[in-house]
Amino acid sequence: MDNITISQNIAKFRKLKDIKAFDMAERLKMKEATYTKYERGETAITIDFVQKVAQILEVDPLQILTTSPSNILENITNSSIAIQHHSTFQSYSEQQTVLMLKLMENIISLNERLVSHLEKT
Repeated sequence: MDNITISQNIAKFRKLKDIKAFDMAERLKMKEATYTKYERGETAITIDFVQKVAQILEVDPLQILTTSPSNILENITNSSIAIQHHSTFQSYSEQQTVLMLKLMENIISLNERLVSHLEKT
């Protein structure tokens, strides 16, 4: 997923939870202007940032990373869910989420090392 899509997901999940950008910024211990740059896709979003936001919004970090912004819905009990077309809804355990995030971090790290190696040659 690209930075813009992830930033749109963060904004939509935040709005579904009826949390103001100012309040998110406070909870993340940053200025509102800094936070809104993340939501607009102007600042690169890290796995660490996604994890912190997901914890505040009480959503699975994988939903923020993998859901198409147009597929985010709100259910009757006012908790956000993500619906993917042509897929089955699966619930992930905390351990699975941690493992998936570590896997993504490793892939990013490998890509960075590969780029660095290619630049040297």
